[in-house]
Amino acid sequence: MQAEVVNRPASALLLLLDFDGTLAEFNTDPSAPRLTNQRWDLIDRISVQRGTAVGIVSGRRLDDLRRRTRLPDRIYHAGLHGLEIEIEGNRTEHSDLHSAEERVQGLAECLSRIVREHPDAFIEDKSASVAVHVRRLPPNRREVVLALADSLAAPWIAEGRVRRLEGDAVVEYLPNISGHKGEATRWITEDFERRAQQPAWVAYIGDDITDEDAFRAITSGIGVLVGLRPTAATHKLNGIAEVDLFLRWLAAKG
Repeated sequence: MQAEVVNRPASALLLLLDFDGTLAEFNTDPSAPRLTNQRWDLIDRISVQRGTAVGIVSGRRLDDLRRRTRLPDRIYHAGLHGLEIEIEGNRTEHSDLHSAEERVQGLAECLSRIVREHPDAFIEDKSASVAVHVRRLPPNRREVVLALADSLAAPWIAEGRVRRLEGDAVVEYLPNISGHKGEATRWITEDFERRAQQPAWVAYIGDDITDEDAFRAITSGIGVLVGLRPTAATHKLNGIAEVDLFLRWLAAKG
């Protein structure tokens, strides 16, 4: 993979990374992960290299993501699977995002029944979406809880108010408007190419099922899965430790 980055066609490098499970270790408490000082330094060093840009693409809300990374404004930040994106202090949101809270109204309260019956589950109310995390549950109980979540969310889905998005030990109910990490990847790529005035060669690194849309959206570059499952990515890394090795190698190139 390192050789491909070095030998890429004459173009600008766009490095895009997922956050949870890629830049931050998973925690049973979804509110705990933060970007470490060491990874902050590596990303910062990469982002100032000539002909290079870096972006973080996450399912977290944009403001939440920015608090956890604390990265400079020159870094692209895409939140809520790309429904909100910020670069250089300029924020772009999906045109229907403001109506999203109405679409999910009452869903978080309905899903709170899950925590009463399964205290180790975690309901994350993002205002514009609601996620049910089952990472703290034993593997043999996760499917039961996710099935219960789908059952409770069925009226919202049937009415076309929300859509279901499954991730790693989580299911999220998003407003039923177009938008995913693949579209975020395309938007950031086009914006970077406009700024750089040259084609972009994209390296997207992510571990989640939701990152598959991003892998498929790349037309020039590579997709890198952090993990060993079947994937649309062209390359794989075996865990965050190998992500760190790659970032250190890339930072040293500058």
